[in-house]
Amino acid sequence: MENAKEPSEINAMNLSVEEQSRTVISSRIIEAPVEDVFDAYANPKKIVHWWGPGGFTLTTESIDLKEGGHWHFIFKGPDGTEYKNHLIFHKIERPHLFIVDHLSSPKYHGAVTFDNMSNRTRVTMYWTFENTEIFARIKDIVTAGNEGNFDRLSELIAAQH
Repeated sequence: MENAKEPSEINAMNLSVEEQSRTVISSRIIEAPVEDVFDAYANPKKIVHWWGPGGFTLTTESIDLKEGGHWHFIFKGPDGTEYKNHLIFHKIERPHLFIVDHLSSPKYHGAVTFDNMSNRTRVTMYWTFENTEIFARIKDIVTAGNEGNFDRLSELIAAQH
């Protein structure tokens, strides 16, 4: 498992130094071909089964998983608190790139890259938050949530093979 990226890899996403200061970057190698891992993101029937923080449930109100499409969903926390979410899929380049904007609070611009490594795939998530103060408060929570996403994504992929 890989948790950090080198500065040169961060710059590859064309992030300014200021943007880097409010970006969470998480990466993991998944034991599956890039097409299978990308499909877990690009298939609306699959993403709803693994996306979100550990211990939360996800209820999709609507999903249009295509460029320009919207995803409205609710996370329900272990304490019963509900968090409404609205995400737009800006760019989907099969099988290597997803770019999204999370419009509900906390607002962020996100990119997910998929690097082919033969029968393995390096998935890297870049979440650049709009607000520096909010970023400082939630960075550790987001990082832990990304690890939970990777865990469930890996389980979904493993079950398919």
